[in-house]
Amino acid sequence: MSEILDLFIDLNEAGLDLEPEELEAYALRLATDLRDGLAEDAALVRAADVLEGSKAGEAGFDLGILKAEVNLKNVQALLSWLKTRIAGAILKIEYGDVKLEYRTPEQLEQQLQALEKISHLTVRVIKSEASKA
Repeated sequence: MSEILDLFIDLNEAGLDLEPEELEAYALRLATDLRDGLAEDAALVRAADVLEGSKAGEAGFDLGILKAEVNLKNVQALLSWLKTRIAGAILKIEYGDVKLEYRTPEQLEQQLQALEKISHLTVRVIKSEASKA
């Protein structure tokens, strides 16, 4: 497993109900917070870096998607922070064709250990059915 992981964080289905400009500002704040101890680097994703199936936004950025370079030691802490930051969300982790959903930190750790070589992960923040009330 590589020591640094490219982590793509997709906020598009998080149920944030933000206008495009507000989503961009929110994503920029998240990136700044991530760089403050959880990630080596974090920024909005450029259209050229967008994973297959995503839609490129205006100005060459894909709105609602961040890319963070994360030390493997910090992956679990970062995902726990993200889950707390966006209350009521479910985190779905994707690695290639493998799609994982975790509910506990222990499950996340087991799932990450099961993947032999990881160069990038995608985390989709999904509004849970329970939080739609």
